Amino acid sequence: MDNAKFDVILVGTGLTESITAAALAKAGFKVAHIDSNGYYGGGEASLTVDELAAWADSAPSIARSSTLPASSRHYAICLRPSVIPSVGPLISSLVASGVARYGGFRLLERVAVYHPSGVLKHVPGTKEDVFKSKEISLIDKRRLMRFLMFAVSDFEEKKELEGAQDTPFAEFLTNVFSLKGEMHTALVYALALCSSPSDLFGAQMAVDPTLPALHRIRRYLRSAGRYGASPFLVGHYGGTGEIAQGFCRASAVSGGVYILGRKISSISHSESHYSITLDDFPDTLTASVLISSAAHLPPQLAHLATFLPSSSTDPSTTSIDTGTHASVRGIAILDRGILFPLTPSSQDQEQSEENASPAEDTSTPPPAPTPLDAGIIVFPPSSVPGGSTITAATVLVTGEGTMSTPKDRWILYIALPLPDASDAVPAEDLLRPYLDATLALTVPPSPPSPAHTSSELDSTPTPTPTPPAPLFTAFYIEHPTAPLSPSPLSPSSSHKPHIIPAPLAPSAALPDAPDAAAVHAEAAFWGAVRALRELGVRRGAQAEGEEQEDIESFWPPLEVEAEEGGEEEW
Repeated sequence: MDNAKFDVILVGTGLTESITAAALAKAGFKVAHIDSNGYYGGGEASLTVDELAAWADSAPSIARSSTLPASSRHYAICLRPSVIPSVGPLISSLVASGVARYGGFRLLERVAVYHPSGVLKHVPGTKEDVFKSKEISLIDKRRLMRFLMFAVSDFEEKKELEGAQDTPFAEFLTNVFSLKGEMHTALVYALALCSSPSDLFGAQMAVDPTLPALHRIRRYLRSAGRYGASPFLVGHYGGTGEIAQGFCRASAVSGGVYILGRKISSISHSESHYSITLDDFPDTLTASVLISSAAHLPPQLAHLATFLPSSSTDPSTTSIDTGTHASVRGIAILDRGILFPLTPSSQDQEQSEENASPAEDTSTPPPAPTPLDAGIIVFPPSSVPGGSTITAATVLVTGEGTMSTPKDRWILYIALPLPDASDAVPAEDLLRPYLDATLALTVPPSPPSPAHTSSELDSTPTPTPTPPAPLFTAFYIEHPTAPLSPSPLSPSSSHKPHIIPAPLAPSAALPDAPDAAAVHAEAAFWGAVRALRELGVRRGAQAEGEEQEDIESFWPPLEVEAEEGGEEEW
């Protein structure tokens, strides 16, 4: 390396650090980005099955299948899976930075709630779904529409919310909008993505209060219609890890230097810079600012840590759940698809096609569920025998259309928040009830029995299909990263602080982590810019004495403005 002096060194290539690196490099700063792993993404990486097996074997607490499926290198499995709201901080960064051009995305096709009877219930997320649903009474449709109109609006100052911001969301829906039953369950667990109906965990787990729950629902409703009917996008090739790599590519295009697969030997600091030495690397890297999560820093530098507040002006991003609790996670690869219910609009389309047929048959059963490529199943508390009675679990299903599996293969990502960080119960035992219930959804429902003739009664009955055995499984408990406890720096301190993104702890809320990463990255970006400005660091090829141009935005304007889709009006 000709020049090991940089303006900023970033440690770890997680999504937060990768977005920050791209923004700083595009702003004209000299950036070095290092990671002890040989791949991008850190704890959010997208791995092949071979890489996933090696990762699992490096930690004795992770249980995995002893054999790997065929074509194991054709999979892209994310260690921290997520979906991307069509409106929010991450999608804004993808478009504004141009990184969206580096990757591909597909719409999430369904969000469904698991019913204790063993079937999936479609979640009505649009006006069309509400009006066409045959399972909702007229009076309940009116109540639901009144709530949805309230939730999609700027509700912060409305009378319905007065004094109820911290009330458990489940109580708010019942007391203010008289919503009960299955609609209540769908709103609490599928649209608001609450973990529990009330404060059951004391100080160990965040309550599901009304205000942040409403922010999530508003994000859900406003995201629907921007790129299609679904409010969420799924990133190709594993999602989050591939997106992080896209931001790293944008940083490299702007001059960022990348060093992977080298562990840090030492980190030291002086009055003007930080120095990092790496294993098996000849040069010492120096920079004015060091950006790192707590996990990568030695304890003796804890007093230099600066945790940055969010720089976002969007009030909904202040309630994004980045997790304060452990999560138990499971990964399963299947060779049979999960059967999701049709939406009301899809049912109408199929029925109209049938009505157009010359032959009419009033005994024709309703359209059967079809295996879909990308969807979310929400398991409310007590919905499956042996499952949690106090927290909701989620299953993200991805298939070939997400470019993460070979043909006719699907990946299940199971997540369940834990009220404590105990490892007393194995992860597989905690998640097995949800996996078994999901596997049962691959079996088509039995058709109604027709009238039998005597010859038919003598015939051999058709065998009942059985759920498949997974081709591969892995189970583990993910714990929050213990944050450092920094001491305040005095204004006259000669040492400039580390700029440390807020740590992304595990979160079972699938849409929260990507937007949180973008929010934290923007805060880290502006913190680094302020520190570099105070140090008199000049960007790019600016000469000494030349007037320093102010940085006015997180992302500089693109040459061609990206086209945005239209949002559904409520």
